[in-house]
Amino acid sequence: MGGVRLDLYHRIATDQAEESFRNAQIAMASGFVLLVGFTVAAVFAGNPTASIVAGALGVTSAGLAGYVSRTFVRSQESAAGHLRAYFDQPLEFSRYLAAERLIADAELTSEQRAEILASLVRAMVAPEGSVSGPAPAADSGAGSGAGANGDARQDPSSQ
Repeated sequence: MGGVRLDLYHRIATDQAEESFRNAQIAMASGFVLLVGFTVAAVFAGNPTASIVAGALGVTSAGLAGYVSRTFVRSQESAAGHLRAYFDQPLEFSRYLAAERLIADAELTSEQRAEILASLVRAMVAPEGSVSGPAPAADSGAGSGAGANGDARQDPSSQ
């Protein structure tokens, strides 16, 4: 059943990306055709007022087509991002399994194993890019201004 859902998700995301890309191309082509058409109308208009109106309509239609095209391109980029996530998920999961195997095979104390597993879990549930290293220790004085403001405690690696 899971494979059917994944296939359906993949088909939906692929169809959305293709449709958005096609619609963007149609909007861009329509805008270009309207711009050329109104430019020709402005050049061959019988009086200056008609030329100005035709030129303004051409610029307006090109701007509107550009806006619509950009909207469809963003939709296509979003669908492509979903597809990327779809294909990246198995690789990400295999990395977590490999880390789990490495931890299981390593000769670690229970405290070391717990710390590493906690870091792994934080990395798994944190938004991408927000995990930069181990969590601060509970007694680090975080939030109290200790350490960074001339406190007697110092980081041992800076000595």
